[in-house]
Amino acid sequence: MTIPMYDPVALYHAQKAEFDAAILRVLESGRIDWGAELPGFEAEFAAWLGVDHVVGVGSGSAALRAALRALGIGPGDEVITVSNTDLGGPASIRMVGAKIVWVDIEADTRCIDPALVEAAITPRTRAILPVDMFGHPADMRALRKIADAHGLPIVQDSCLSLGAEVDGTMIGSLAEITCFSFSAGKHLGAFGSGGACATNDPRLADLIRKFSSDGQDRAHHYAQPRPLALHHVTDGENARLHEIQAAILRVKLPRLSETLTLRRTQARIYRELLADLPITLPAQRPGCRHAWRNYTPEFDDRAAVHAFLAERGIGSNALYSPGMHAQPVYAEPGHEPRDLPVTERVCRRILSLPIGPHLDLGQIAEVAAAVRAFFD
Repeated sequence: MTIPMYDPVALYHAQKAEFDAAILRVLESGRIDWGAELPGFEAEFAAWLGVDHVVGVGSGSAALRAALRALGIGPGDEVITVSNTDLGGPASIRMVGAKIVWVDIEADTRCIDPALVEAAITPRTRAILPVDMFGHPADMRALRKIADAHGLPIVQDSCLSLGAEVDGTMIGSLAEITCFSFSAGKHLGAFGSGGACATNDPRLADLIRKFSSDGQDRAHHYAQPRPLALHHVTDGENARLHEIQAAILRVKLPRLSETLTLRRTQARIYRELLADLPITLPAQRPGCRHAWRNYTPEFDDRAAVHAFLAERGIGSNALYSPGMHAQPVYAEPGHEPRDLPVTERVCRRILSLPIGPHLDLGQIAEVAAAVRAFFD
């Protein structure tokens, strides 16, 4: 592909000297585990988000799983979420023993429909898990009112929306726990997997640290010399963010605001150049600031558009399609596609176009010209 969806090699070369120095710093420290990089990144990322606590974990899925565990969600409980998402969210719900309650989405934002959330609440509901699709934040104003009225926590899946805002407030402090992903193609991409939980609740942060640190307090791991006796206070797993990945993210973090500005400029150019075509362009609701992890129009014949772009060396993809409720792992008797009509329609039509810091504005214009050529 001459214009790929992602280009980690180009992003590596853009800051090669800094990345190499950061990796070498970790290797020469002798602290491949439990060094200074993870707590350093957590403090810097918390300051960037404007939250009290960040806990770095091994992936966005690990963040979601730890968040649900920290809230005490388990067997017999229900969690309301959407189907047009990655496997990590619904899988985490089932992994803690809870039941998934699917609700449909808003057609314009592709995010969870608050009115349907309210209707889905039962005495067994224990949390709401909205997903910020493609970088657009869910309607946290409406969801917060519903959650507070019913005494429910919100776990916000912001793996696609780092840097998004609602009414001028950065995503990260609008839910009890906000989960982020640092996989390579995300806004803040590691050289592998990574994730984080953000919260203003010190108790929840402490629980998440223990769950991702083999069920022990981090002080045990950082102590020198290391205590001879193990002290597991809860079930846990080795799910922390690794030192080298934390060091890499510390290199990238200072440029995050710059790359978000670039993504917003690229999205604006797409809208200007594609506005008159017979396609549905992604929306940005008033009061919200989109983070544009993906630029995802809807096409009547997306397969033909995908093939047309590929012939011209331009990447495209259809993320989270079909929806999770239609996947074999979640097949349930009597659960037909008509239960989620908006999700079904959107998942049939979406096609993401290249966007991100690996591309310049000329390449965005080239992609837009190719899309226009399809309709000529």
